[in-house]
Amino acid sequence: MCVDQYATATVIDDLLSGLKDGLKEAMDDGLRLDVQNPNADAATEQTLAQKFISGDCDVIVPVGTSAAQLMATATRDIPIVFAASSTPVEAKLVASLEKPGGNVTGVADVIDPVPDIDAMTKLVPGLDKVGLIWKLGDPAGDAQADKARAHLDELGIEYVEATISNGSDITQAAQSLVGKVDAIEIPGDTTTISAVEGLMKVADDAKLPVYGGTSEAVAAGAVISSSYDYTVVGQEVAKVVLAILDGADPATTAVVVPETGGFDLNLTKLEELGIEVPAELRDAALTTQ
Repeated sequence: MCVDQYATATVIDDLLSGLKDGLKEAMDDGLRLDVQNPNADAATEQTLAQKFISGDCDVIVPVGTSAAQLMATATRDIPIVFAASSTPVEAKLVASLEKPGGNVTGVADVIDPVPDIDAMTKLVPGLDKVGLIWKLGDPAGDAQADKARAHLDELGIEYVEATISNGSDITQAAQSLVGKVDAIEIPGDTTTISAVEGLMKVADDAKLPVYGGTSEAVAAGAVISSSYDYTVVGQEVAKVVLAILDGADPATTAVVVPETGGFDLNLTKLEELGIEVPAELRDAALTTQ
């Protein structure tokens, strides 16, 4: 089987660890695992897709929505089991979570930005304006940004958009928000998360709290995010892969949506920013930094 890990990120490392753990017995019995990292480069992604299609991949496992879309467009024949797409229906990877309908199924890490925004209002009462950073055109980023904007509108909180085209844009995007917002929300897409350290440097210098973006962002300095244990996500991907290798049809194999574990909370950064953490958020923390 062939894995497109898409980019370098701690959550992806955790996912791959869980995947390999779940496939250990099959690998001991001869299953070969080809893991490739195109580092989110579009041209390299295209080359990798052709390599996988022309090779001997029985199953292709792309990590994230963008990689999954590219692989799904490249082949309608080889089974595809996506790993950690937060918006597989919106990205048209599958017709529905229950009945995917084609050669694609997988495991969806659906993280709703609404709880992160609600947590943000508890941490910073009277929040007036929020910056939103995501990769424009990324199905996951666009869909999550739509949810974030809608909820901010409901709460009467203004927002300023700062979209990126690739990871190298993130420093400039963050700088464009300094002096204009009280906090930054990351709706969540693989490209933004893989470049989050550049965002955090700007945010730290400006004393701006950053919210959302999974545990990868919290580890880099964001203050809170709903989160999955990505080792568990990888193990769930392994189960789907094994089912497909055993003859299951992706068209009728339902997409798996694991339970989120709660919040990841960066108490160290919150203390540095002078933000008091309500007991209800501490109690909801899956991990703390």
